[in-house]
Amino acid sequence: MSLKTPIILGTLLLILATSNPALAQGEGDEFVLKSLQMLLAVNTVESDILIETFRNDRTYTARGRYEEQALPRAAPGQPAPFLRSMYRLDIFFPNTLLASNTEPNRMTLVCHPGSDRERSRVERYTHVEGEKSFSVIDLTRLEERLREANLEMFFSQVSEVRNLGGLAGKIRQISRFYEFSLPVQENLQGEETIPTLKLTGRLRSLHHGELLLRFGGLSKRGDYPADFPSDIELWLGRHNDFPYQIRYLRRMSRESDQTQPLFQETFSNVIVNGTPIPEARFAPLTPPEDMFSIQDDTDAFLKSLGL
Repeated sequence: MSLKTPIILGTLLLILATSNPALAQGEGDEFVLKSLQMLLAVNTVESDILIETFRNDRTYTARGRYEEQALPRAAPGQPAPFLRSMYRLDIFFPNTLLASNTEPNRMTLVCHPGSDRERSRVERYTHVEGEKSFSVIDLTRLEERLREANLEMFFSQVSEVRNLGGLAGKIRQISRFYEFSLPVQENLQGEETIPTLKLTGRLRSLHHGELLLRFGGLSKRGDYPADFPSDIELWLGRHNDFPYQIRYLRRMSRESDQTQPLFQETFSNVIVNGTPIPEARFAPLTPPEDMFSIQDDTDAFLKSLGL
């Protein structure tokens, strides 16, 4: 398997939904909503991040830094901004032997929504096994098409790091798509020991069938697709409701309780509402001098949304 697979080639789960779908409530849903309300109120988040993808009994890891800064709030009577924050993700992952003497394998992603049309976009630069790519998504065009369709867009992340909603958007999606049982207390072990509430969730029946079709449907034996995120585990800080770890899992089949992990994010050394992050951290990326083209992914992205 190519080293690109766990970070770049992974499955993107995208769903368009009406604004107020009727949702059955799980007993633990209120804890996830509490985390969402906390994230919607914060101004800055800084954290180390560990990303793990699990494939064919192997674990692919990437480590880096995540930074998020809330945009100014809308004035009274003005519409809320399309996205609530700008963010930057820098991750590095191991080189192969063939690439050991070249630039480290890395990815940098910057999301900078705003009123400046030229700057309101997502930019992603990758250098993997000696190959470079630079791509953009025009957020102004994306917003215009969504408003024309009068639809709200929801993202959930499985092996796809270009999540436009920031951490609040991620937890909002989790609360929309999964219902949770009551949490149990568990200390999350890692670089630091964090007292957490561990919640276990499953896809809501409202979304299960549609998502299953998008992932290719059941096999002839009745097994779920290899990347189908039927289940989720979430570790929330017991004292601050921060989502320190998010793990997506695949249930083997409808009848089986056996699961296997697909993708996991772990946040450590977290600073919430620290000093303002310099806006230069979210400035447009500069393509390397030897990059001859920039790929505009906007049309492909809109097509994937059915727009």
